[in-house]
Formats: sequence, structure tokens, C-alpha cells
Amino acid sequence: MIVAMSKFELTALSEERARLLAAMQNTRSVELTLDDQLPEESGGVQSEALSAQLSRVKKAIAFLGSQAEAVPDKNEALKGAMRDQIVLSYKEFLTIASRESELMEAVARAEEASAALTERKSARSKLTAQRAQYLLYRGVGDKFSAFTDTRNTCCFFGLLEEAHLLPLESFLRDEPLATASLYFNGAKENVFPLAVFCHREAADRVAAVLTDCGFARCPFRSESTAEEEAARLDGEIARLLEEEKEIVVSARRDLALLQPLKIFSDYLMVEIEKAEAAETFFRTKATFTARGYVPESERENVRAAIAAETEAYYLQFFAPTEEDEPPTLLKNRGPAKVAEFVTNMYSVPNYREFDPNAFVFFFFMVFFGVIMADIGYGALLFLGGLFVMRTRKANDGVRKLAAILTYGGIFTAIFGALFGSCFGFSLYTFLPDPSSGNRTNVLIILLGCLALGLLQITVGYALNAVNSIRKGHVLDAICDSFTWILFDVGLFFAVFNFITGYFEIPVPEGVAAFFDVMTLPGVIMLGVGLVGAALTAGRKEKIIGKFTKGFGAVYGVINLLSDVLSYARLFGLMLSGMIIAQQFNKIGVDLISSGAAGYAFGPVVIFIGHAFNLAMGVLGAYIHDCRLQYIEFFSKFYTGEGTLFTPLGSRVEYICFTE
Repeated sequence: MIVAMSKFELTALSEERARLLAAMQNTRSVELTLDDQLPEESGGVQSEALSAQLSRVKKAIAFLGSQAEAVPDKNEALKGAMRDQIVLSYKEFLTIASRESELMEAVARAEEASAALTERKSARSKLTAQRAQYLLYRGVGDKFSAFTDTRNTCCFFGLLEEAHLLPLESFLRDEPLATASLYFNGAKENVFPLAVFCHREAADRVAAVLTDCGFARCPFRSESTAEEEAARLDGEIARLLEEEKEIVVSARRDLALLQPLKIFSDYLMVEIEKAEAAETFFRTKATFTARGYVPESERENVRAAIAAETEAYYLQFFAPTEEDEPPTLLKNRGPAKVAEFVTNMYSVPNYREFDPNAFVFFFFMVFFGVIMADIGYGALLFLGGLFVMRTRKANDGVRKLAAILTYGGIFTAIFGALFGSCFGFSLYTFLPDPSSGNRTNVLIILLGCLALGLLQITVGYALNAVNSIRKGHVLDAICDSFTWILFDVGLFFAVFNFITGYFEIPVPEGVAAFFDVMTLPGVIMLGVGLVGAALTAGRKEKIIGKFTKGFGAVYGVINLLSDVLSYARLFGLMLSGMIIAQQFNKIGVDLISSGAAGYAFGPVVIFIGHAFNLAMGVLGAYIHDCRLQYIEFFSKFYTGEGTLFTPLGSRVEYICFTE
């Protein structure tokens, strides 16, 4: 059911704006709208300050969250603090404001710890890279300062790849002024420390050859060996690691505040929402005017909340006009509420149309049950979905999907019982078994699926008529909806005996006699519906438009039959699931009967096979079921494109409210 909404307009003193916004927020029944006449000066100072504060809190949450993830043995309290879906009442949520100073101190500590860790990690990274460079000279043994130039000689000390040694040695043999070259054991494969001594007159020639060979000159000139420098750096790195550990230990003392910080983060988001809304209010020097939407049933509660804060106000409610686009508030219970998840994935219902969720639930679950059709699978889906619903308190997407699977499990078990199937084993025969290979059985189930499709499409036209009548367009309901309902019903009566006779499907005598009587009325209904649709389709067009629209209506029969054929996927998915289950059962049973090894592997094959079949079956059932709702069903009546009612104070990230 879509709740009736009222527009409201509140004018009050500017000095009481903050209190009145808080009062409206506490009702959780007010959605504010932006004013077309924006104030000339809306600097947004408050919202900017709150946004900056929120940014700091979120960074602190991210930092503490990373620290919590790194804790090896997490206790239940820490696991609870790490959860994002925090369930609490709205009154409990608002009390977090009293801890602002405490939480902001924790934010400051987190910022300091994060900066200190970043600084030390950066320094450690630099020292580690420097140590790696020193270790390349580990095999030298001498101090770096030993490899220096003298008055008459030059020393080239550095690294050279093994592939370039032969060209260099060839050059040095032919260069009389190159007096010596020394090679050392390298710490890196195929790269060697090298020292070349030559007379100053040959320095340029030696330098050029070394450059061509890819020689990398050593940058170090210290009075230490490579081993000594590496040991010194090891000490520095160890010291930094100890400091990091101390910082982490200190930071983890605030992990208990991780959940309160998440709550405070959402509180700031609500405060920002209020501040941004206040900045768009039309206002004078002394007053402001707020506009928005309130559910009709909540008008007096909102009035009482405002009156409790001030006597200086003017509040009026009035009905939305045709030009307005009120938000959509859905209030369904039980099964219809479960279907909201499916419908809203496509589009939120428009405020002015009929809420289709009750019908979506019925058809979605029937189709789901037809596709899966197994007692065992239904029991598993029901128990698994029920377990998730009972253990997950947050009413998020996971819980809503679990509710769909719970109901889907019930319908799966019902249709499984009708087919007598349990984990692929046939227990008995009630409805014809399509996996038996019997032509008649296959045709009965296939035609039954097509009949379900024709029924859903007809209901879609009926809902389109309801939407038209709700808007006062009775003629549109007759011409665009009832004509096609007449066509669909007439089509069913007209072709039933023909199809069952053509495909040699046995029908009880009483049923055949009934459809014999209804065949002629069915043909008349079919013809009247089609002619009526063709003649009235262009009623709003000019002469040429009347003809083209009428032709389009006749051509629409092809689209209608194509839509009906789409429901054959129900049969295909059901049949494939049954056959896969039976094949895994056969393989497992054959293994068990083959001998001792089969006793171990047979049940494993059956278990894995059914797990795979169940997973693929649920995925296929959900996707194709949704497709039938969105394309074949919704295309007949559904407008959608609505916006969910979002009351002030409900835009949160971590919180799930219990009331």
C-alpha cells in the first residue's frame, strides 16, 4: 500500500530553527524539499564545519578499523565493534551527541597515531632501501673510503653486470694506463662490485668504457664497511619497528570506541542534512519557511512536536497538486513487504499508481517454486533463509534477500510435493513428471507454464485499468486495458480444446465439455477485444494517427504471444534442474554400488552435485523470475520512477533503527 502524503509549509522564527529541525527529525515523519527561492546569502558555514568534522571522524574510523583487522585473536566485543550494521533505537542514536568531546579526543589521538605510523613507515622504507644498496657491497670487506683517487691515479668503484665483464677486461688489457682491476663477491646474482684503477691521463677513456658497459658508481664514501653500515641500519630499522609497535598498542586502546565513532559519524551526517536543509530555506531577517512532505496519518504528531518547541509558528498542510511529485512511502506487511525488495530493484512505485507488491509476491513465488520444484531444496532454502533472518538483526539487503529465499523455499517445497520430487528422487506421481521423457507429460507442464504467463499478463492489464481509474481516466481503462483482458480470456477459452486435441493431451470429459461450450464465446470475446483495441487505439490521434495506432494494436497480438512464450523458460529451468539432480544421483548411486571405494566417493559426488545444482538453480530462478516481472509483467501497467520517502534523519551509513 502506498501511503497518502500531505505537503506542509512551516513558518517560524529563525532563532528557533535548530530546535524545530531537531523536533521534526525526532518524529521521523518529515521529508524536506529544496525551496525554489534560495536565500541570497547561504554561505553554508555550519554544514562545511560539520563536513570537515565528519571527514576527520571517517578517517579515524578507517584507521581504527585497519588496526582492528590486524588483531590476531579478536574477542566478541571487538568483532561487534567492527560490524557496520549497528542496531539501536532512534533515542539511543541521539544520545551519542553527549559523547562528542570524548569521541573527538579519540579522533585526535587516531590522527596523531596515524601520522606517527606513516612517518615511521616512510623512514623505515627509506632505510630498508638504503640497506639493500649497502648489501650489494657486502663481499668487499674494505671501508668505502679506501676507494678514493690519489694525485696520479683515479679509482672507479661501483657495480657491473656479469655480461659486461668480458668487454671491460678486453679494454683494460689494451689500455696500458689502467694498472689494476679488482672483483668482489656480489650479494646480487650476476652483479659484481668492481674497482678499476688507472692513471689520470686514461681516466676519461676508462670512464667512457665503463659507462658503455652499464657501470654504476658507488655513492658511498663513509669510513665504514658495507657490513657495518648494514648493521647500523638494522638497528635503526629495529628501533622504528619498536616505536611502531608502541604506537599501535596505544592506538588499539581506542578500539572500544570504534562503534561509538560509527554512530557519531551517522549523527554528523544527520546534522549535515539538517544544516544543508536549513541553508536552502526561504527566510527573512527574522523568520524562515520550510516545506516538505508528511504522511497524512502523521500530521498531528508533527504538529504536536513543533508546538512543544514554540508557540510562534504557522503550520499548514494541503494536498499535493498534479504538478507535485510526492515521495513514495510503502506500508506493506508480511509477504507483500518481502516483494518490495524485488520491485524496488527495478524502480520504486510512482506515488500515484497502484502498489503492485502483493501481486509481485504471488507470481514471483509461484514461478520460483515451479523452477526449483523439489521438497529437499525447498526445506534447505527455508531453513537457510530463516536462519539468516533470525541471526541478522539489521534490515539490510542481505536480510531482505534471505526473506525472499525463505518464502521461495516454502513454494519450492509445495511444488516439489506436487511433483513428488525430493533431492532429484521421484517419490510418487501427482503432477506429470516432465523429466520422464514422456511427450504428453512434457507438453502438459509446458502448456501449464504458458497458461501461467497468460494469467500474469492479464493481471497486468487489470492493474493498468486500476491505475487509469484511480486517475479518473475510465475510458482509457476500457480501451487500453479491458479490451486486452477480453482478448486474453477469449484466447484461453478459444484455443484450449484445439491445443489439447492437436497435441493429444488427455482431458477429463467434464472439462472438455465445458470448453466445447466456451469455444464460441471465447472466439467472440477474442474478436471483440481485438477489434475494440484496434478501433480505440488512435482515439487521441488525427486521421493518419488513428490508422497507424489501430494497425499497431493489431500487431500487438504478436508481441503478446511473444511475451507468453517467454514463460516457457519456467519449464526449461525446472526440467534442467530435475535432470541435473537425477544425473548426480545416478552417478553417486553407481559409485556406491561399485564397491568399497564407492561408499566414500558416492555420497561426496551426490552432496557436491546437489550443492552445485541448488546454487545454480537459485541463481537462475531469481534472475529469470525477476526478468518475467520486470519485462513481461511491469510493461503492461507499471510506471515506477518514484522516489522513496526519506525522512529527515534517516540518511545513515552504519545504523539500522529498531523503531
